[in-house]
Amino acid sequence: MSQTVTDRQRLARLWRDYIWPQKLTLFSAFFFMIVLAAATAAYTWVVKIIIDKALLLTSDTNSDASVIAYAKIIIPFLIGVPIVSGVANYAQRILSNAIALNTVGDLQKQMFASSHAADFVFFSREPVGNLISKFTNDVSVISRAIIRTIGNLFRDVLMVIFLIGAMFWHSWQLSSLMAVFIIALIPLVHISRKMRGNAEDVQEHIGTITSQLKESFSGARMVKAYGLEKYEKDRLGQSFDKRIKLFLRLVTQQARVDPILEIMGGLVIAGIVIAGAYLVNAGLATGGEIAAVLTSLLVLSPRLRALGTLNNVLQEGLSAISRIFDVIDTKPRITDKIEAKTLSDVSGNITFEAVDFLYEDETPALSDISLEIKSGETVAFVGASGGGKSTLINLIPRLYDVTDGSILVDGINIKDITIESLRKNIALVSQSVTLFEDTVAANISLGDLSATREQITEAAKNADAHDFIMALPQGYNTRLTEDGLSLSGGQRQRLSIARAMLRNAPILLLDEATSALDAESEANVQTALQRLAQGRTTLVIAHRLSTVQTADKVYVLDKGRIIESGTHASLMEKKNGAYAKLAALQFQR
Repeated sequence: MSQTVTDRQRLARLWRDYIWPQKLTLFSAFFFMIVLAAATAAYTWVVKIIIDKALLLTSDTNSDASVIAYAKIIIPFLIGVPIVSGVANYAQRILSNAIALNTVGDLQKQMFASSHAADFVFFSREPVGNLISKFTNDVSVISRAIIRTIGNLFRDVLMVIFLIGAMFWHSWQLSSLMAVFIIALIPLVHISRKMRGNAEDVQEHIGTITSQLKESFSGARMVKAYGLEKYEKDRLGQSFDKRIKLFLRLVTQQARVDPILEIMGGLVIAGIVIAGAYLVNAGLATGGEIAAVLTSLLVLSPRLRALGTLNNVLQEGLSAISRIFDVIDTKPRITDKIEAKTLSDVSGNITFEAVDFLYEDETPALSDISLEIKSGETVAFVGASGGGKSTLINLIPRLYDVTDGSILVDGINIKDITIESLRKNIALVSQSVTLFEDTVAANISLGDLSATREQITEAAKNADAHDFIMALPQGYNTRLTEDGLSLSGGQRQRLSIARAMLRNAPILLLDEATSALDAESEANVQTALQRLAQGRTTLVIAHRLSTVQTADKVYVLDKGRIIESGTHASLMEKKNGAYAKLAALQFQR
């Protein structure tokens, strides 16, 4: 997307969709910018009046009366102009920042919505740290660019227009020397081209560092256990050093702008002083006019430098907006059909008909999977890691879509069902438990956001979680740490089961829900899981065969294919079967 869209189109989209809707605030900001520019230009007339009147006073015989008349003219200007300038500057700055903050807020909301609307594969393709960097670093870059563009570009352009107009009003001859600044544009254009590429490199690398930091901190236990502190220090150190080099390269390009403009400004001032002396001697200009032109130039010079360096910020902003629009424009391939049906009154019959699934790189994950699960049955899937078990159950809630074949729920192809109603009838309990930094009650209520406290408590009791919850400092109102790490593995899993209990879905997916637990925790969790599975169609992925002995049917997967199926007892009778061999390896330990 970013390779086919031009910068002009991105800027037009940013203006049309995010900035222009704030037109009332925008026009208000422009009004105060015009007032500020006019007040700034008015300073040159104040200087002209001061100089010309001061020169007249030196030759006036009635000096006392002249001083009083002089004061009556100049004092209102000296008081009024700064007041108007200060108020206008304050108002335009607040309004400009409001526009920038509202814009980046809308961008973040759309990025977040697009990220979660994207297919599940999006999160395996996009590193989490890189995605977070777009929400934080790239958004900050855009915020600065918008503030500088609206708050500085338009303001400074208006000031430049008003000040140049004032300069030509005072002396067009001297003001013509401003043309030398045009020469400075030639190297600035060349510098800006290099800065764009450097800015993209910097932002991409910040995403890499964010990912590496997340990995390192999340894996702190493994790092310490294996004594990898020095390895991590060296690994991240190399990334930090690369960031420094990239930033220095960018700063070097940016630093070239100011000296160029400074030299040009110095040449113009020298020219005005020399030419001004000639014009005064020739009677073609007054001392006040010369002073007014010089004042205009001194006020104008930093504005021109600001406009020159503004290009640096714009190049960084263009790079950032490209990355952000890439996220916003991510379109899910798994969507509802126009005529999709709402799934209701689900009994839980699930049928796989010749299902194939390929990963994005065309690697086969499942081949010719055909099976039928009746309502209320518990079916287990076992086999070596990488056999396709998790992929199989991920196809049911359409986290992925089948490459070929079809999956039916109660006789309806899941592609003909709305995704929302399909997933509403499915509960998932996996080995990796996701808990948020919120209260225990809030984490359980994610199964049903409309649930009452009584329903939450009942679900926790059914999951054998109520007792340990009540032992927490504030019971159900206890706030959990990140991912619930303050709890044991068994406690975290029982909260996940309570969430599934509350969802009360007819289809239950258990993805190695007890594989990471010790024997005591597994026994407690297994009891809760059996209670959860009652009356539901349950698909179990199990590493430990001891947990699937009561299943109605067991399927053995290997390299994406079903190689055996039957009950635990019937499969154990096949002494040379894959299941029997797997059981022998586990039970003899």
